[in-house]
Amino acid sequence: MRKIEIVDDLRLRFPGRDAEFDLGVEVGAVSVLIAQGHALIQRQLSQAATEQLRTIAEHFRYVMVATDAGTGVMSVTFTKRSRRPLLRVV
Repeated sequence: MRKIEIVDDLRLRFPGRDAEFDLGVEVGAVSVLIAQGHALIQRQLSQAATEQLRTIAEHFRYVMVATDAGTGVMSVTFTKRSRRPLLRVV
């Protein structure tokens, strides 16, 4: 059972549910934010959710950057394609 971030700083657990249910909630929550047109979305997602969201992000003209955060979790950032790229200090 994982904590799933629904919106910023709101995480939920679903006891008694399987991993497939968690995946559906994870993909659904991020899909809603993408469909609403948020300029920047940052989440910790499972690898399976990351793969499913890649197609949705491309359809809505988002750029998705995913990096491995360890233990099967990816740190994922979605930005609108029309925006300038986000720069990081390394």
